[in-house]
Amino acid sequence: MAGQTSPSQREGVKTVFFNRIINKGGLKNLIAWAFGNYGTARTAEMADRLKDLGFRYATRAGVSISVDDLLVPPKKQELLKAAEDEIRVAEARYTRGEITEVERFQKVIDTWNSTNEELKEQVIKYFRAKDVLNSVYMMAFSGARGNISQVRQLVGMRGLMANPQGEIIALPIKTNFREGLTVTEYIISSYGARKGLVDTALRTADSGYLTRRLVDVSQDVIVRELDCGTRQGLSLRSMTDGDRVLIPLKDRLFGRVMLQDVVHPKTGEVIAAANQAVSAELASQIAKAGVEEVTVRSPLTCAARSVCQYCYGWSLAHAKMVDTGEAVGIIAAQSIGEPGTQLTMRTFHTGGVFTAELAGQIRAPFAGQIKFPKGLRSRPFRTRHGEDALVVETNCRISLSNDERTQEFDVSQGSTLLVRDGQSVQPAQLIAEVAATGRNVRKSTEKATKDVASDLAGAVQFADLISEEKRDRQGNTTRIAPRGGLIWILSGEVYNLPPGAEPVVNNGDRIEAEDVLAETRLVTEHGGIVRLPEQTEAKGGREVEIITASVLLDTAAVIAESQQGREHYTIETQQNQRFSLKAAPGTKVQNNQVVAELIDDNYRTQTGGILKYSGVEVGKRGKAKQGYEVVRGGTLLWIPEEAHEVNKDISLLQIEDGQYVEAGTEVVKDIFCQSSGVVEVTQKNDILREIVIKPGELHLVDDPEAVIAKDGTFAYPGQEVLPGLMMADLRYLEYVETPEGHALLLRPVQEFPVPDEPSVPSQESVQESGRSIRLRAVQRLPYKDGERVKSVDGLDLLRTQLVLEIGTEAPQLAADIEIIPDENNPEVQRLQLVILESLVIRRDIAADQTQGSTNTRLLVKDGDQIAPGADVARTEIRAKQGGEVQGIRRGGETVRRVLLITESDLVRLSTGDQTPTVKVGDLLRAGDPIAPGVTATETGQVMQVNDNEITLRIARPYLVSPGAVLQINDGDLVQRGDSLALLVFERAKTGDIIQGLPRIEELLEARRPKEMCVLAQRPGTTQVIYNDDDSVEIKVIEADGTIEDYPIGPGQGPMVGDGQSVGAGEPLTDGPINPHDLLEIFFKLNEPLGQHRAALISLQKVQTFLVNEVQSVYQSQGIEIADKHIEVVVRQMTSKVRIDDGGDTTMLPGELVDLYQVEQVNEAMSITGGAPAEFTPVLLGITKASLNTDSFISAASFQETTRVLTEAAIEGKSDWLRGLKENVIIGRLIPAGTGFNTYEELASGELDSSYDTAGLEDLVDVIDDRTARSYTLESLEEDDTVGEGFLGSVSTPKERRRDRFSFGANLDDDDVLIDDEIADDLDEDDDEEDGDDED
Repeated sequence: MAGQTSPSQREGVKTVFFNRIINKGGLKNLIAWAFGNYGTARTAEMADRLKDLGFRYATRAGVSISVDDLLVPPKKQELLKAAEDEIRVAEARYTRGEITEVERFQKVIDTWNSTNEELKEQVIKYFRAKDVLNSVYMMAFSGARGNISQVRQLVGMRGLMANPQGEIIALPIKTNFREGLTVTEYIISSYGARKGLVDTALRTADSGYLTRRLVDVSQDVIVRELDCGTRQGLSLRSMTDGDRVLIPLKDRLFGRVMLQDVVHPKTGEVIAAANQAVSAELASQIAKAGVEEVTVRSPLTCAARSVCQYCYGWSLAHAKMVDTGEAVGIIAAQSIGEPGTQLTMRTFHTGGVFTAELAGQIRAPFAGQIKFPKGLRSRPFRTRHGEDALVVETNCRISLSNDERTQEFDVSQGSTLLVRDGQSVQPAQLIAEVAATGRNVRKSTEKATKDVASDLAGAVQFADLISEEKRDRQGNTTRIAPRGGLIWILSGEVYNLPPGAEPVVNNGDRIEAEDVLAETRLVTEHGGIVRLPEQTEAKGGREVEIITASVLLDTAAVIAESQQGREHYTIETQQNQRFSLKAAPGTKVQNNQVVAELIDDNYRTQTGGILKYSGVEVGKRGKAKQGYEVVRGGTLLWIPEEAHEVNKDISLLQIEDGQYVEAGTEVVKDIFCQSSGVVEVTQKNDILREIVIKPGELHLVDDPEAVIAKDGTFAYPGQEVLPGLMMADLRYLEYVETPEGHALLLRPVQEFPVPDEPSVPSQESVQESGRSIRLRAVQRLPYKDGERVKSVDGLDLLRTQLVLEIGTEAPQLAADIEIIPDENNPEVQRLQLVILESLVIRRDIAADQTQGSTNTRLLVKDGDQIAPGADVARTEIRAKQGGEVQGIRRGGETVRRVLLITESDLVRLSTGDQTPTVKVGDLLRAGDPIAPGVTATETGQVMQVNDNEITLRIARPYLVSPGAVLQINDGDLVQRGDSLALLVFERAKTGDIIQGLPRIEELLEARRPKEMCVLAQRPGTTQVIYNDDDSVEIKVIEADGTIEDYPIGPGQGPMVGDGQSVGAGEPLTDGPINPHDLLEIFFKLNEPLGQHRAALISLQKVQTFLVNEVQSVYQSQGIEIADKHIEVVVRQMTSKVRIDDGGDTTMLPGELVDLYQVEQVNEAMSITGGAPAEFTPVLLGITKASLNTDSFISAASFQETTRVLTEAAIEGKSDWLRGLKENVIIGRLIPAGTGFNTYEELASGELDSSYDTAGLEDLVDVIDDRTARSYTLESLEEDDTVGEGFLGSVSTPKERRRDRFSFGANLDDDDVLIDDEIADDLDEDDDEEDGDDED
C-alpha cells in the first residue's frame, strides 16, 4: 500500500476525520453510501480495508474475552430480594384468601418479568459505568455478535421459562450462566432448549418447502418489456401499527418508479416526476417535504403479461433500473423464502393475563402525598393482581407533593389508579398504569381457566359463596359461583374407603389409633361347598373357591400320555370306548364347549370325495367349525376320489385330461396317484391348480345325449344303466369326455350307517342348590350334504363328542376340568367337572396418606357348606391415629370418605389474661383479633372457647372469582391436591395468534384462518348490544336505513363500540381477517361499476392486505424485505377469475381464466353484440396458482404429475414455453438473462406466434449442449456480424442464424454424434492450444 496514493489524495479531496464510534448501523450506512456513489468494486475495496483496519487495531488492543469479562451488576441481589419480598406479600394475601390463584400467579409472573427488565437496564448501566471497553459490551452493542437479551442471560438472570405445553412456569431462573444454574433451574431451562432445537429443525424444513412453492408460482415472471403504459398504480404510505411506524414511507419508496408527479405540499414544486425512479436521496426529500401518500407503479398493476421494467423499478442488487430478461420472479421467491428460517415457529401462551399494550406506568419520583383533583370521576376496579384500584372515567391530573416540591401527572381516560387520595407513597412506587389510546389498540381477549387445588385434606365449607346450577344444551350440569366468595378447607385426616366398605362408626365418635373405621364383606353369590386351595400368595391375594355343582366320570379312567413333550389325556370307559380330552385340565370350560371326542375309526375314509346324506337330518344351527349336529340317523354315502392340489407349470403334466390311469402312475412330475380312475385337470393361465383322480369303471358310449341326463345320479343294484349293463351294487354315475371319446364313469359308493343316538351314555349331576351340570354326547358331521372334500390321506365323516351343558339358571358360569385320583384305587385317575365360584381375598395393605391399614379375617373353613349370600371374609379398615369422627353423610349415596379430626389438626392459642371475643364456629385468619390486644397466629375455625384459651382447627381459605366452576359441594371431604374449582378469567390473546412461518404460509396459501373475524359487508353505523347471558349482538345501520345483523360465534369479542362508523370490509370482531371474504365484499360492493372495474378494485384491496400482512410478520422479527418481491408473488395469486356464465364466449362455467383474457374476449363480444362472460375474481394460494399456470410442463414438475399430464393430454393443451422451468426441462435456452435476447429477436414484444413449435425445425437457436461447447468465440470473430454487436442486424434472422452457426457445415456426418467423453477430451485439447497461443 505504501507506494500507492489513496483515491482521495489523487482527486485532491480533503480527507475528513470522523471521531466517533461506528456500530453495525453505521457500517451499513457507510457501505450503502459507497455502493450508491462508487459502485461495487470500490465498495469491496473499501470494505476490505475496513476489515484490515479492524483486525489491526483489535490485535493491537489485544481484545479477547474471558469469564472475568462477564460482569454481574452488584444491584442484582437487591433487585432479587425486592422481587422476593413482593412475591412473599402476594403469597401471604393468597393464603389469607384475599386474592385468587390466578391473581397470585399473575403477580408472580409480572413481578419476575419487571425484575428481569430492571436487571437488564442495570446490566447496561453497569457496563457503561465500569468499563466501556469491556469486550462483552463492545461485542453486543457494536452489533458484531450477540444482543442484549443474550448478554442478559450471561450476566443478569435467565428469567421465566415455559413448560412443554407453552405455559409459563412460576419459578424463574434467578441465576445466570456466569454464576451457574442450580439443578432445578437446569431442568426447567432444558425445556426451553429442547423446544428451541425441535423448532429449528422443523423451521428449516418448512421454510425450504415454502421457498420451493414460491419459486414455482413465480418462476415465469421475467421482465420482458420496458414500459407497459399502464395508468394504474398503487398508493403507498408509511406502514403503521397503532402509533408505531413499522416501515417509514421513504424506505417503501426506495427503488420504485413514480406513476404521477410528486408535488411539495407547501411550495407546490415537483419533487419527483412521473416515471422517475426514486433513489435514497429522493426518498428522503419526499419524506422531508411531509408527503404522506404517493402513487407508484407496481408489479400488481402492471399491464404486461409478466412485469415491465418501469412497474418493477430498480433492481435492488445494483441500484439501477432492472434489466430486461431479469428473472425477477425467482428473485422475489428467494427474497421471501430465504429469511423464513429466521422466523419463529409460534408464540407460546403465557399462563395468565398478559399486560395489554400499556402506554406506560407512572412511578413516584420521590416520597410524598398523593392528591386527586376535585370531582374526579372514577369507578372501583380489581386489578389483575387482585389489588383494589380505581379506573378513571375522564382525563385528569393528579399531584404528588412533599414539603420541598410538587409534581403533577396527566392521567388519561381508562387508566388505573393504584393509590388513594391523600395516600403517602415511597419513591419508585407505582402510582398509575396509563391506558394505551388510539383506534388500533385491539382489546382482544380470550377466556381461559385455571385449576385451584387444595393444599390440605379436610372438609369443605363455603363462606358467603352461593353455588348455582347451570345446564348446557347437552344436558350436562355444572355448578357455578356467580358472585365468587371463599371456599374454606377445614383440616382433618381423610380416609378413602375401598369399594363396598361400610363405616362402623358415627359422627362425633371418639376413637383411638388402630380402631376399626369401616369394613367390607366378601359374599358368595351361589353358595356351595368351600374349598381352600393351597396357599400360593398371588399378587392379587388369596383365593377361596366355592363349589356349586360337580360331575364325576366315576366309571372311566384317565390315561396320561406324553407326545412331543406335551401331555395328552385319553379317557377309557368300561365299554372300551376311548375318548381324547380336548380341554386341558385346570382350564375353564364354557357352556356348550366340547370336552372330549370319541376315538373311532368306523367313519374314516381313505381319500377325499363327495359326501351325500341319505335319511340323515342335521340341526339347522350348524357352526362351520364345530360341524352339524345329527338329529336323526340314516346313512352317509361317500363317493371317494383322490385330489392333489398342485401349483406347477402345465409343461410338467404327464397325462391328459380325461385319461384313465392305473394306480401308481406319475400324473405330474414327482406326484404319483394312489388309485386307478379318470383324471380331471384344472388349470389357470397355464398353471396347474388341481388334479383329481376319480376311481370307477369307464364305459364308452356312442350316444352322449342319452347319458348326459344321468350325470350326477345314483344307480341302484339291479338297474340297467346302459344296454346290457346291469348294476351289482350302488354306483354314482358321471359323464366324462376322454381322449377316446364320450364315456360314462361308474363310481363306487361307500355306505356309513349313522344311529339316531350316540353309543356313549351322557353323565348328569344335580347339586343340592338345584344347579344341573351334565356331559351330553352328540354326533356331529363336519361336512354339508353334497360337499366335495379334498384330501389325499382321508378324513373322519362323523365325530362323537361330549359337550358340557350347564343348567339354565346360570349359563354364564364356567366349569373347571380336574383330574383326581379315585377314592378306592388311588392309582386310577378320574375326570371331574366342577362349577366354581372363585372369590379373591385382597392382600392386606399398610396405611398411606389417603387410606388406613386393612386387616382381613376368613370366616369359613375347608369343606363348609354355605348358603347363597353368606359372608366368606371381612376386611377391616383401621384408623392411623385417634381422634373425632366427622364427615359421614348417611342416606342416598354410599359413604366414600371418612374424616378424622386428630390432635395435629388442632392448635391452642392463649389469650393471656384477656377474655376471648370470638365464638365457636368463627372462621379466623392469621392476624385477626381474638381478644383485646391479641391476634391469631394461625388461620382456622374456632372449635372451643375457654376463659383464656381458644382451640382452633387449622383451616385454609381459597378465594374464587365470580363465574368460577365449582368442582365440590359444601360439606364434601377433599384430599390434598384435589381440585376445588376452575377459575374462569380473561387473558390477552397471545396463545393461538399464529405468528411467524405458519402465518406466512397461511397468507400465501390463502387459507381460511381459524377463528376468523366478522367483516362489515357495507359501510354504516354500528349498534352493539350486550345481553344478560354474556352474548353480544352487532348490527350495522347502513346509509339507506337497512339494518344488517351480524351473528357472532362463541369466543368472539366485539372490536367496535356502539355508534361507531365502519367502512366495508372492516373487522367487527377480533380475530384474523379472511382474505376471501374481503375479496367477495368489495366485489359485491363495487359491482354497479361494472364487472371488470369491480374485479380490479376488489383484487387490489386483497393485494394490499396480503402485502401488508406478510410485511408485518417479517417486520415483527426485524427482517426487511422490499415490497416489490411480495407484490410479484401476490400478483400471481390474484390474476385469475372464475367464469360463472360463459355467455356467447367459448368459456365454460367453473373455468379459471386470467382476468385480462376474459376482458379481451368480453370487449370482442361488445363489438359483435354477443353476451359477455360473467365472472367472479378468485384468490388462489401459491400451490393452487402453480398448478393453474399456462405451462402444464411447469405444473407437472411441481406436484400431481400424473394428473396434470393426463388432463393436458385430454384437453390437447399447448405449452408456449414462456417460463424458466419448462425450458430447462425441455433443454432449451431459458428466456432470461443472456438467453432472453435470443427469443427477443424472434418476435419483438409479444411472444405468442413465434412459440408455435411448428416453426422449430430450422430454429437453430435451440442450442443443445454439444453445439454450445463448440460455439467458441473464434467462430464469431470470423462472423461479419460481430462488428454490429453480438446480435447485430444481417438481412434476415434466418440468414443470420445460418451464418452464426456455419461452423456446423465443416463437420463430417460421422462426427456429428460425439459422446460426452470424447467431447471432454476435445475440450481439453482446445484448452491446451489456447494455452500455447497465450505463450
